[in-house]
Amino acid sequence: MKRILSFFTILLITMTVMACQTENTNIPDYLTEELTPQNPTVEDGYLVELPQKGTILHAWNWSMSTIESHLEDIAIAGFSTVQISPMQPQKDYFGIASWGSTWWKLYQPLGFSIATENHSLGTKEELISLTEAADAYGIKIIVDVVANHLAGGYENSLNEDVAGYEPEIYNQNLIHTDNGAVSDSSIEAVTKGYLGEYPDLQTESNIVQERVLSLLKEYVDAGVSGFRFDAAKHIETQNDGEYASDFWLEIIDGVKLYANNQGINDLYIYGEILNTPGRNRSYTDYTEYMSITMNEMSDNIRTAVLTRDADRLTDLSYINNVPGDKTVLWAESHDDFAGGSTDDLSYSHMIKAYAIQASRKEATTLFFVRPNDETFMGEIGSYEWQSLEVSSVNRFHNFFVDGDETLSIQDGFFLNERYNEESYGVVIVDVEGNGSVTNLNVSHLPDGDYRDQVTNNNFVVKDGKITGEVGESGVAVVHNNPYEPKPVVYVSNDGLHGTFSDVLPITIYSYNTTEAYYSINDGEKVSLNGNVDIELTYPEENGTVTLDIEVWYEDYKVEKHYEYLKNNLVVEDVTINNLNTIIVEAKKIVAWTWEQGEDGEWVEGTYDDGTFIFDLPEGNNYFLLVTFPEGTTSFDWENKLMQTGDTEVPNDGIYDGSQLTWN
Repeated sequence: MKRILSFFTILLITMTVMACQTENTNIPDYLTEELTPQNPTVEDGYLVELPQKGTILHAWNWSMSTIESHLEDIAIAGFSTVQISPMQPQKDYFGIASWGSTWWKLYQPLGFSIATENHSLGTKEELISLTEAADAYGIKIIVDVVANHLAGGYENSLNEDVAGYEPEIYNQNLIHTDNGAVSDSSIEAVTKGYLGEYPDLQTESNIVQERVLSLLKEYVDAGVSGFRFDAAKHIETQNDGEYASDFWLEIIDGVKLYANNQGINDLYIYGEILNTPGRNRSYTDYTEYMSITMNEMSDNIRTAVLTRDADRLTDLSYINNVPGDKTVLWAESHDDFAGGSTDDLSYSHMIKAYAIQASRKEATTLFFVRPNDETFMGEIGSYEWQSLEVSSVNRFHNFFVDGDETLSIQDGFFLNERYNEESYGVVIVDVEGNGSVTNLNVSHLPDGDYRDQVTNNNFVVKDGKITGEVGESGVAVVHNNPYEPKPVVYVSNDGLHGTFSDVLPITIYSYNTTEAYYSINDGEKVSLNGNVDIELTYPEENGTVTLDIEVWYEDYKVEKHYEYLKNNLVVEDVTINNLNTIIVEAKKIVAWTWEQGEDGEWVEGTYDDGTFIFDLPEGNNYFLLVTFPEGTTSFDWENKLMQTGDTEVPNDGIYDGSQLTWN
């Protein structure tokens, strides 16, 4: 329950002013030439017009409304494109749920249409609202499309719920069977095998192709500017011999023609092709139609950063016959993170790898936004995408979008010089942790002073040598950007989930500010500068603490509002009222409870006339309900009848069961 208090007594506010990331009151002389107020749009140099020339924010699992409410932040951070998760009808929708239990269901969709209900991230109407709002900034929205498969019962059968969305595909059983699991061993194994426990669609079928194209047209009508094709590698091309089909020709040419007839000529399309295209196949079979992922280069760059081995970056050439402007790079992908290969790696490593990639002349680079352990579907889990390092390299990329580049590896540093007829700059990444740049060779920067956009440190170029100090992040973005900065603010804890019982430490991150203030529960404004640590508390056992922040750069203001719940109550048992009696009566109902990030356990309780009560094990803060056949005494997920989605334990232990979605 939300309570906005009109009074607030601060028992303890500890404020530690940390080193300011940028100090705008002492701007070097070479940056004072006639700056004029501008908005974060394509016209003012914050963004670029075409997705393939900019950088992509992968807003993984963010809801449409969440993205829309952060468009200004995204534009200020220099991302020209936002990639959203699949919006096709969702398998096993259970209402609000944690990302770990749900994200993969979006990649086993029930059909080829935009979801209108029962979707973790929103509806078609909310997608349309997002694309219209994004247009004001010049931000493009591209969407992940699952076309290789639909939700499975098992690898050789479709989920029965597919029938409600794709009756022709379901009734005619348009899937490949008896081909085994996918592998790179042959064309047949790549294109006809099954992924996981879901079957491979007969993408050579006109019926399947027509349904996929119908989805793409619906997205275009909703204002979407492009597509990322999941598992594109596993859909055959026209060059696959006896296994070939015209799928890509029909789909890509079809949607481009449809868009062109509406005056849209710049759809951006790329496909997921991991590791290799498979035996006797070529990347160029796909680049005729789309850009492609290049994870081997991406992985090599990340490994170089992790091992502090700059020599691994000596050869950053693109794949033969695949130009840079057909290439998509990333520091990590959602599969890397969710699959466990990068989830324990520091974000600082990801930012270094991203800076190397996003500095490049032609490649499109994607920044994946990680969830944290407490992130639910629809929410933002982390805010490093707003960091000064990321936004600075994005703006560098955008500023030099049509310029040339010269790469070099020197003394453990990666350097990418970017330049055109009038402007010059260099991204320097301290791969091996040396700190000081001393007389490194640069071939395209004229003698003079240059500003590191991350630290404000001065770099000097003299006689073809550059000298300066790289900051703690190991990323220096060195150029004299003529565009006026925009203020940025975000917090370490956004208060969306969880409560605190005594004191809650919060860090407020800010930069590019000429004025900045925060206030607690509408109290007195407190000036802040740079990054500030504060501790929130409340005089009573329970209450809502509000944190309001406003930051300015000259006459441009950004405002934020956050709410945090202080709760000293310990929930020992949970009561769920108003359960659907048709679902739960004459069944055995039990709870599965867990502490976020930990293993769960079964808990039996008592049920009576629509109310289920169970004891909550100490430390557990999430639950879901499961029904089994009456008389069940040993609980196994394979024997369940129905279940709800993940639910956070209410602060008072009482939950309205009519809000639960069962499947």
